Amino acid sequence: MDYNNLIRKALEKNEILQLLRGEKGYEVLVSEFSPDIFPTDINTILINCFYKQNGKIEGINDIFVENLAKLIEGEASDLYTAILYFDACIFQEEREKATFKIKKELLADDIRKAVNKQQKQLKDSIVFPNGMIKQIPWKNIENFNKYYEKNIK
Repeated sequence: MDYNNLIRKALEKNEILQLLRGEKGYEVLVSEFSPDIFPTDINTILINCFYKQNGKIEGINDIFVENLAKLIEGEASDLYTAILYFDACIFQEEREKATFKIKKELLADDIRKAVNKQQKQLKDSIVFPNGMIKQIPWKNIENFNKYYEKNIK
């Protein structure tokens, strides 16, 4: 897949949210051996459409963060997708592979507020645009939170 064209197409059509969600022709298939359910290949999108475009596409870091914030404000499936990207960003930053950094504290606060509002749905199930159903995403959110509390200062 040509990720340079994918991100440019999403930018031209103002479809960055669709790219992040993996909808409308933007889904990057996750390995069938993955032990979990995802809307798209989060790490592949993050690395190839955003990190590798830093310096090539002006303001790509701001574009990513602005759209991540929109996902946080969305319905439960969008919020969970945003949490997956947030976690992937932290992982890449810890490995020193990120070409830009997100404002973790600000985003974490927004996520916390949104999770409190969407708690009921997140403790049940969510449906991604690709039709996949994630049962009880709350469990993953709790695990992520435990890690952040321990390791993010």
